[in-house]
Amino acid sequence: MAPSYAALLRPPYRALLITALGATFLGAVDALMVVTALPTAAQEIGGVDRIALAVGASMVTIVMTLPVAGSVIDRYGVGRSFGIACVLFIVANVLGGVAGSMEMVAFARAILGLGAGFMFAVPLGLFALYVPDDLRPRAFGLNAAMWGVAAIIGAALGAALTGTLGWRWVFWINLPMIAAIAWSAWTAMRAHPQRPAEPEHRPLNLIGPVLLGLSVAPLLASEHWIVPLAIVPAVLFFFHERSTASPVFTHRRISLAANVAAFSAGAAFLGAEVYLPVQLQVGLGEPIWVVGSALVLATIGWTTGSMSAARLGIGFGEQIFWGTTIVFAGTLVMAVPAGGPVVPILAYGVAGLGMGVASPALFTAVLADKREGREGQATSSIPLARQAGAGLGTAIAGLVFESSLSESTIRAAEKAGAHVPAVVPGARHTYVAAAALGAIGVIASRWLRDDREPAVLPAREVPVGSGTSGTRARGS
Repeated sequence: MAPSYAALLRPPYRALLITALGATFLGAVDALMVVTALPTAAQEIGGVDRIALAVGASMVTIVMTLPVAGSVIDRYGVGRSFGIACVLFIVANVLGGVAGSMEMVAFARAILGLGAGFMFAVPLGLFALYVPDDLRPRAFGLNAAMWGVAAIIGAALGAALTGTLGWRWVFWINLPMIAAIAWSAWTAMRAHPQRPAEPEHRPLNLIGPVLLGLSVAPLLASEHWIVPLAIVPAVLFFFHERSTASPVFTHRRISLAANVAAFSAGAAFLGAEVYLPVQLQVGLGEPIWVVGSALVLATIGWTTGSMSAARLGIGFGEQIFWGTTIVFAGTLVMAVPAGGPVVPILAYGVAGLGMGVASPALFTAVLADKREGREGQATSSIPLARQAGAGLGTAIAGLVFESSLSESTIRAAEKAGAHVPAVVPGARHTYVAAAALGAIGVIASRWLRDDREPAVLPAREVPVGSGTSGTRARGS
């Protein structure tokens, strides 16, 4: 009989699971709290036109550090990556808490993004290295579900702190949470061996992540003439990947197919999200709580899919196929010109369900290549591909939306409290574009060989208290 989720809550996995989920929660809830507080911060210190810069800064630096974090885990163990993440998180939150301009907030968020790349790699590395094969899909499912929990708590906590203690507290509140999760990590790592230094001495690939970050950055620009500038670093990244001994993405069929599926699903799901609030609030005249309910429903769908996926009893290839197919179908149905706000809201919730179904299996797929010593690189490639896909999906949604509407319609929609039904067709066109991107993931998922073999070699375990030093557990 397959093990239950309860097995992860018993020693020796309990402290490890708390550390992993705590790292995910900290990184996710931080981003959502800050996004909620940014409008108030901009009104107080100035720079409303710099809000997008503050949001985009962390997205670019996450793309740069996720692959580096995977390599650090492969070389030196999870503790080193977690230690770097904690230091960068502390620096970023202190700078954000004392910021006197939106430019300083953006700088703090860029540092936070560097730390988030290391932080998000921690749970993936822990599960890949220390959780047995039969429990690993459930661990990945719980980690994906934690994103849903953070989405619900983060926005509410950010609003509460901003409205009571002030917007700066969305930064200060993270410091005690960092301390609590660091203590949990120290406890967990005492029961698990650290990876010895890698004898292969492969060079650390820094050029590739930088080129990838430079490819994503123009996609997030508000001026669409900047978007084509992403082509040059993207081409350079492609040729660098083919020539380097330490590529960002594993060049094997299963891993490449899984990364393409993750990239495509991320582009479809997040590309469809960009103009859903505009359609509901500006185009259909719905109140803000309806917009919030649409995002919450998608979050619930993602969480439900992640928690239920491990119980499906099918191989990772089929699971990814059905998950990406649901994402494709959901985003396509959002474009149906009927049903008022109900159709796009429910369809986006269905797309969230598909993301949840596919997510745990994507990590299992990249580990199926059995590249012992490169588990960190393999698992970090999935959120990296998804993040890059989000940048592409956002850029395409913006281009399609603006090309679908007249200049006067766009200007009318920018006025506070405006109700402009003419934006609805433009939003629906972005959903069609998102679905087209999602179709690529459906095709890629059929490349996956699903032999239902164990994903990796048996997890490395030692008895509790077997001599792993506290200093080493802290990642030194």
